[in-house]
Amino acid sequence: MKKPMITLVSVLTALNVLTACGGGANPGAKATPDSSAAPSTTSTGPVNLTFWHAMGGANEEVVKKVAQTFNDTVGKEKGIVITPVFQGSYGDLMKKVRAAVQAKDVKNLPDIVQSPASETAYMKDIPYVVPAQTLADQDASFRIADLEPNVVASFSYNGKLIGVPFANSTILLYYNKNLFKEAGLNPEQPPATIDELGQVAAKLTKKNGAQASQWGFSGTPDLYHLSSWIGMQGGYIGNNKNGRANTMTAVEFDSNGTMKKFMTEWKKAVAYGGIQTGTDTNQNEEFAAGKLAMFVNSTAGLKGVLNAVGGKFEVGTAFLPKVDAGDKGGVAVGGSALYTMDRGDKAKIDAAREYMKYSTSAETQFVWHSGTGYFPVNLKTYDLPDMKAHLDKNPLFKTAINQLHASSPDTQEPMNAVSSEISTAMKEEILGYVTDKKDIDKAIGSMVTRINKALADYNRANGKN
Repeated sequence: MKKPMITLVSVLTALNVLTACGGGANPGAKATPDSSAAPSTTSTGPVNLTFWHAMGGANEEVVKKVAQTFNDTVGKEKGIVITPVFQGSYGDLMKKVRAAVQAKDVKNLPDIVQSPASETAYMKDIPYVVPAQTLADQDASFRIADLEPNVVASFSYNGKLIGVPFANSTILLYYNKNLFKEAGLNPEQPPATIDELGQVAAKLTKKNGAQASQWGFSGTPDLYHLSSWIGMQGGYIGNNKNGRANTMTAVEFDSNGTMKKFMTEWKKAVAYGGIQTGTDTNQNEEFAAGKLAMFVNSTAGLKGVLNAVGGKFEVGTAFLPKVDAGDKGGVAVGGSALYTMDRGDKAKIDAAREYMKYSTSAETQFVWHSGTGYFPVNLKTYDLPDMKAHLDKNPLFKTAINQLHASSPDTQEPMNAVSSEISTAMKEEILGYVTDKKDIDKAIGSMVTRINKALADYNRANGKN
């Protein structure tokens, strides 16, 4: 899951552009619903809902299947029709949401939006969003208690659920079991720590001089990886519990020692000679071609990996290697949630709540999981006979589920609105240390300065200081 590299200048420029368009600096919190554009009404007759999503390819077909089944069952009974509309990538979708929010253009907002975890800090401040907690409090049959606690924590702020978890995942280690056997390694014992990852990767690497025809592992750590590698050590990336208790204003990975511990272990692993880092490669493609023995990616990519490999070799999945063998925090939850937008029509909000309940039901989550690879967000899905049979037949899917259940709900991505800046700073400074361009203290110090400035600039521009 690559994260876009955006400079702070581009972020501030975007904020200035949005300010000019929306009449205020804050892209969400300062906006107020335009009552003339969204009068309070109640629909009569069938209620039609528009659902913006970012699931392309095979996953889009499952989105359509879920929506159509809803329309044919619950929707038919209650007079609701939902129309899913693909909006491109999450970035493309969120540009459209931000533009409509800034312009107070309620008419052109959808009724339901799928937004990634990295945008939760922004979504919670949009005045048109009806918090999931509010929807659940209005309907006793909408049971948040049935949902995975780690996933609920991922989309909650100050103890209140903001978005309804839907397509969620964790990070996994993917590996080629055939290459393990060829190298004399036990394919049932993948590396459990970063140090082991480095040692194993060296044994799986094939080089002709300086050129490698096969790498043992490929990856460049950024926020996606560090959310888990910091969290599993029991620390937070940012203050105020990663921005979930209050606005995140500064990092704390420097003071709690977790970043230094990670970077020390990572450099040792790279030094073994089998890790390709700092180079953009298509890991899925290289892995499927048998030129890459191991890489880490979302469990949501499992089906795609298996399809790309096409049976040419046996694929293995494993927990993300730990920084230290004693780490117990586990991994952070990724993915997305669904948000209901208040467009001034109570009937549409009520109808959206029905779809939210349906999309997170045990049965629907089985359809979603088995069709995409995202793990079920409803705990009761595991009680379904079909789910038990599916996992027996497809044991690779168990890895992400077992890893999730072994992880602490406190291990989460930080909730903030400058994730791209944080990710870029981490990636560049870690690489600078690994390539001996900076010592570890200077690299961490520079990382802290860059991230804290990005947080301060955003918070100040949006009235959060």
